[in-house]
Amino acid sequence: RLLKSHCLRDAGLSSALSAIDQALWDIKGRALGVPVWQLLGGRVRDRVRVILLVEATDGESLVAEATRAVAEGFTALKIKPFLPGWSTRSTAAGLRGAADAVAAVRDAIGWEVDLAVEVHRNLTPGDAVAFSRLVDDQHLVFLEDPILPFGVMANTAVASRIVQPVATAERCTNIWEFREYSDSHDIAFLRPDVGLAGGFTQLRKIAAIAESRHQRIVPHNFTSPVVTACHVQLAACTPNWDLQGYVRENRAPWNQVTNRVNELRNGFIEIPTSPGIGLELDLDFLRAATYEPFGNKFLHGVALGADGGIRLQ
Repeated sequence: RLLKSHCLRDAGLSSALSAIDQALWDIKGRALGVPVWQLLGGRVRDRVRVILLVEATDGESLVAEATRAVAEGFTALKIKPFLPGWSTRSTAAGLRGAADAVAAVRDAIGWEVDLAVEVHRNLTPGDAVAFSRLVDDQHLVFLEDPILPFGVMANTAVASRIVQPVATAERCTNIWEFREYSDSHDIAFLRPDVGLAGGFTQLRKIAAIAESRHQRIVPHNFTSPVVTACHVQLAACTPNWDLQGYVRENRAPWNQVTNRVNELRNGFIEIPTSPGIGLELDLDFLRAATYEPFGNKFLHGVALGADGGIRLQ
């Protein structure tokens, strides 16, 4: 009724529907005394491999944080090599500087660790293709969101020319949008978010659509332990679920929002056997909390050019 009775089409509506869906599956699991993955058909894997988003704002710390993560046992990393200042440089210098940052991280972590690059929608189609060629020798597991996601034809055209596997569609909010992205065999990874694209019910459908086209799921994660927990439930029972997007949760505010955080061991999240999604909200904390956008701390903002305008390379 919510979906069909309103003229507005936005993330607010789909996020609300997603939250309700997640809550209903959690309630049903708790009522029956089983984890959600058991309700969805049972496990197809023993644990869930994560890809850690490396938090760094300069080249030196990017390498240092990536090296530290590998020492801690992470086997897959995602980096943002478009570091502060790139957007005020020439096109050649900006692209080569980002490519150099990728090469520096690869040199530091070696070839036994999967490495992905988050372009974060910073490039135009032509420059995205040029950048992909500059990092071709780094053997990336995927190149994420090379351009703005709103034009399906533009994204699929770019994906057909980019050397690396392309991951995209994290901003899509329903199965119809994901189906259109999935129609392109040039896109290797779809990135639905259980908190945005319809909860458990819709993500099961999105994953099935992707599976029919040999595509894998690397879910987007709005840096929430609840979203992570729901994704783990889906990962447990979905064959083409691949890497789980992850930020470190054993710190404030993540470990304040819920009664516990997702159990991480050597770069994998353990699949819980407790009822529902396996954790609970700390309502007392949430009632008193104020929101500060996490991404503002490390390169989620808009890059400005030398002329002061928003830079689309």
